[in-house]
Amino acid sequence: MTAVLEAPVRRTFAPSGLRWLMWRQLRPAVWGALVLLLAAGVGALWLHGQEVDFIRSHGIAGCAEISLDPNCQQPGVQEAVLEFRNGYGRLLQLTGMLLLLLPAVLGAGLGAPLLAQEWEQGTWKLVLSQSVTRRRWVLAKLAAAGLLVSVLAGALALLYRWAWHPSANDVSGIAWYSKFFFSTGGPDLAATALLALAVGALAGALLRRTLPAMAVTVVLVGLLQAALTAVRPHLWGWHTVIVPRSELPNSTWGFAQGFIRPDGTKLPYDGCGLPAPADCAAKYAGSAEYTDLHRATDYWPLQAVETAMCLGLAVLLAMVTVAWVHRRLA
Repeated sequence: MTAVLEAPVRRTFAPSGLRWLMWRQLRPAVWGALVLLLAAGVGALWLHGQEVDFIRSHGIAGCAEISLDPNCQQPGVQEAVLEFRNGYGRLLQLTGMLLLLLPAVLGAGLGAPLLAQEWEQGTWKLVLSQSVTRRRWVLAKLAAAGLLVSVLAGALALLYRWAWHPSANDVSGIAWYSKFFFSTGGPDLAATALLALAVGALAGALLRRTLPAMAVTVVLVGLLQAALTAVRPHLWGWHTVIVPRSELPNSTWGFAQGFIRPDGTKLPYDGCGLPAPADCAAKYAGSAEYTDLHRATDYWPLQAVETAMCLGLAVLLAMVTVAWVHRRLA
């Protein structure tokens, strides 16, 4: 009997099937993301180095414009802090503002066309004519785009945090709770970007037109970000102190203030019906000024809760998108 020799099976890691299709469709976005990350890395490296040199040469580490630290009250220190804020501080603020726009840009530019372009161009018919189920096709598109978005947003958040860290809360005037940092210097940025991607994908699936889906995505993501900012102080337990907000250290976030009466009733400044806080104090005898605040140690719990909320909502919207596409193409 003659033995039949079988050629050895060569395993290849080259993308095939859906993986190949996802790579072909997202390749321009991947290359664009790499270029953006390279530019951001170079910019963060330069900015970090410049900040460290300026702070060290002027001796303003830990100094704010108003500081009780004797070392920060030396001649020329306050002027140096102001110079830093007008230069590197403005760059940090501008970078934070641009990163705040990132979720809407990714949601509209990547999420909305994800399925809307398939309807407009009719390419979904060719894909589904192969041995691919509708659910698997949509899940593959969402997963591939989600991986790209999470890596890009996560890397940009890390770079921004690294660039912000030398000046932190005091020198730069950009506190950990500020709108320029909280949503852009931690995992919340990646979670919000994934939520925006899910919003865009669902809008594209429902509207089946790219431009209307992009417009709707920008509006909805903006509203979601505004809602997150409004509820953020209440996502984790806060502290109430009998101290005016103006007397708190820079590392604390005083988000509500007013007067507290002897019976424990809180009366916000704008709730007593009088034009000036002093009038409120005179009206309610025995009351004291209070501030509801978060300390710097609350940063990561707040980040964790908000990140979990965004990821949960993103998963829910993705499930709705998959179910909608499966039903519409059934």
